[in-house]
Amino acid sequence: MKKLTLFFVAALMATAAYAQDQKKWFAIHEDLVIPSQNTKYVEAMKNLKAACQLHKVGVTWTTVMHDDYSYIHLSPIKNFADLDKDFFAELITKMGKDGFGKLMDAFNGCYETHSDFVVEEMTSHSYLSPPQGENFRDVLFWNVLSGKEMEAEAILLEWKKLYESKKAPEGFMSYKVVFGRAPGFAIVSWGKDRVESATKAQKSWELMSKEAEDLVKRTLAITTKWSTKRGDVLPDFSLWPVTPTASK
Repeated sequence: MKKLTLFFVAALMATAAYAQDQKKWFAIHEDLVIPSQNTKYVEAMKNLKAACQLHKVGVTWTTVMHDDYSYIHLSPIKNFADLDKDFFAELITKMGKDGFGKLMDAFNGCYETHSDFVVEEMTSHSYLSPPQGENFRDVLFWNVLSGKEMEAEAILLEWKKLYESKKAPEGFMSYKVVFGRAPGFAIVSWGKDRVESATKAQKSWELMSKEAEDLVKRTLAITTKWSTKRGDVLPDFSLWPVTPTASK
């Protein structure tokens, strides 16, 4: 079998730092899927998830598909012991190397590139959180001048305070890259769909526009790159922990 980079391999290179800092980090595997191969990729993802469920494997991830057919699979980093483990070791043991190999071979030829990196969820720099059912995501990627990372974090806090003071309807979660890619931030907002997300953003801006003028100038003054992606969380292809139901 052709050896493939497994989902979340970045997690195995970052757990040492996580164990020391106890921060909320996520390992991310990203596939830039060829549009003509999207159906094949989706089927391979479906079969991988089904195999993990069938064999009751203790792994979790959240899958997001963007408009450009890039998929990201986020998995929380759990403990230091993961550093020496294969993410799918339990699945390989339960279904055998040949069976697992066929699962992974199904991804061959589906994507142009794939990569791994680690991000930290900046809870203290975020405003609200996505409610259940609001699976649309609008992602702003923000790269700043070298040496201005601390200033960028301070600016994010100012944005949070402004949103809070105006009780803005649009929420956002802040993340920063800590391993595997150039330093930068991702600011993620959400909604039930594109229309609702855009409506909340517009209403929020109307509330804040006057007070935000200086903050916008200072934000742009340390910015080297600014880009966006839109997409959706895919519950059908994500594997989340089963929530125990209360016994009657």
